[in-house]
Amino acid sequence: MIHITIEQIQCLKALIDAGSFSMAAEKQGKAKSAIIYSIKRLEEQLGFSVIERSGYKSKLTSKGRDFLESSKKLLTEYDNLLVKCSQIESHIESFFRLSVSGIYGIDMVSPVIANAMKTFPQTEIQLEREILSGERMLNADMVDLAIFENIRNTKDLDYKKIDEVQAVLSIAANHPFLELPKSEQSFEALYKYPQIIQRSTIPEDDHSVGVYNDSLQWKVSDTHSKYDIILHGLGWGRLPMPLVQKDLETGKLIELDWLEDGDLITIYIAKKKNRMKGKVAEFIWNSF
Repeated sequence: MIHITIEQIQCLKALIDAGSFSMAAEKQGKAKSAIIYSIKRLEEQLGFSVIERSGYKSKLTSKGRDFLESSKKLLTEYDNLLVKCSQIESHIESFFRLSVSGIYGIDMVSPVIANAMKTFPQTEIQLEREILSGERMLNADMVDLAIFENIRNTKDLDYKKIDEVQAVLSIAANHPFLELPKSEQSFEALYKYPQIIQRSTIPEDDHSVGVYNDSLQWKVSDTHSKYDIILHGLGWGRLPMPLVQKDLETGKLIELDWLEDGDLITIYIAKKKNRMKGKVAEFIWNSF
């Protein structure tokens, strides 16, 4: 049975890269005799020579070349394993997941993510945009941290307020509702036209916020789809002020403030209680 070790492959690669046993030994921090012995044992295990022993500079045999080429992937995976072991030992996550509510502007989060990527370059960061499901995703361990609104289960979560977003009842300037006399522009008249609402990212967690039950309803999957549909005069609904402010200023959208005042929505960052945080999670948590 063949018993090849990572150390034997590393010694062979060091020998070929350095060109001599002496330089390979210096590169590996080993005695020259240890490099010679390691490669000799490798050849005994393989049953063929991996280096040519004639000439000044060590060269691979044809079989040795095939063997070392086939070993490259293994060496890379081994190096990656060492990095991950170092991350585990230092509590730096190799993989981190963050969900952000669709009503919260990504420009508010991206600088923090960029700083985390710069500080922890070996960590893979996964960003999820969600609708009305951030708390459920956190409780189900689908994410490590979540930024969302309307916390319901405060008992099991650590959370803190990080911002507020104003949601305004919006409609396109060319929508037929606005052609009605002002005295007839009521909710009852508005209900004849589709209210554009967002369905939860997790279907079984579907719950409504700011939905008028008497209205005709169209559901979409994300905030920007809702915005586009409303902007094109196909419906109405509540939209975050940062997204629509320019359109309100230019008159493309109208705030129905005579029907409803804008609603101020509190945005939180949350994590599960009594859960050990890695350094990436702690960095992002402390950045807000």
